Amino acid sequence: MIPNLPLHRSPPMMRRSLLTLASGLALLSPAGAQVLRPVGQPYTVAPGLMGEVNKKGEGKPAEDVSGIACAPAPSGPRTCMVVDDEAAGAQFVTLDGTTLKPGAIVDIAGRKPPKAAVGAPPTTGDCTLGQGAYRELDGEAVAYAAPDFYVTGSHGCSRRGREFKLSTALLARLHPDAAGTGASVETTYRLGDALRAADTVGPYVLKDLEPREGGKPLSGLNVEGLAVVGDTLYAGLRAPVLDGAAFLVSVPVAPLFAPGDGPLAAKPVTIPLALGPDAGIRDLTALPDGRLLVLSGPTRNGLSVPYGLFLAELPSGKVTPLGTIAPLDDDDARSKPEGIVRLGPGRVLVVFDSALNGAPREYAVAIP
Repeated sequence: MIPNLPLHRSPPMMRRSLLTLASGLALLSPAGAQVLRPVGQPYTVAPGLMGEVNKKGEGKPAEDVSGIACAPAPSGPRTCMVVDDEAAGAQFVTLDGTTLKPGAIVDIAGRKPPKAAVGAPPTTGDCTLGQGAYRELDGEAVAYAAPDFYVTGSHGCSRRGREFKLSTALLARLHPDAAGTGASVETTYRLGDALRAADTVGPYVLKDLEPREGGKPLSGLNVEGLAVVGDTLYAGLRAPVLDGAAFLVSVPVAPLFAPGDGPLAAKPVTIPLALGPDAGIRDLTALPDGRLLVLSGPTRNGLSVPYGLFLAELPSGKVTPLGTIAPLDDDDARSKPEGIVRLGPGRVLVVFDSALNGAPREYAVAIP
């Protein structure tokens, strides 16, 4: 049930929608859908995909890949962007057949808050340990909408440290150069404005993500999915999940990046998705027809919730289960699905957290 939060009440229409969604969860759960297993061998990742970079500029191999997006191409290699949640930015990758070739790294967060970021930085919120060091972006998702890539930080308390890090409160728009070897970067704090103003989920912004030992879960909000369809950006939330519904928060792109330090001049829209109990959004990818492919998974660590794929219609939020992703049974058995991108009709690529270079696997998925 929705926790009792005295400063906020969901509008009656939203409450009725959540009850309707909950009543249909047994029909929509991916548990009864087909089990999806990798097709063929794992994709090859050439050397150079970077994760955390230390103060000396030395990078570690990527082991926490959390998102991927690719520009469409009728044939041949595709330009993609990958994000690792321990890195300060994102990295270009060329997808050529079944090989990913890492390219230029684009710094987003830097070592200090970007002076050119629009909007106003958020306060520390209710993260238990308050303000943490300005460090990694905690990049969780990438989206593509011609001609730009979009990359978002988690916008939540750190999962283990329960701290607020300003570096995670950035949304970036990256405009690739003609050579595909770099990008100009715009950053904004206004996605945080949208999340705080969003119906139903706003009170969960900057609450702890994981309960303290013996404590009650606070279901703190964090962003793990991102998509841009037309002129609208959709942020997919891993948490909170309320009465079996996960949430998208949609907002027009233009006001997010408007010049100045003023607040967001737009009203966000909250869209519930009936993904099932304790199943949050782990990634999003936009399909050519404007629908969203949704990767779902546990809203908190340690929950026995399968990872699944859903098809979501916009703006209604109606979802169709497509299947559950079977755990990998090789050296990457401990890995978790974290990112998804469409390869073509009936084909998707999934990248995994806690696996070297994201352990990319192809899956066949029937999309109605």
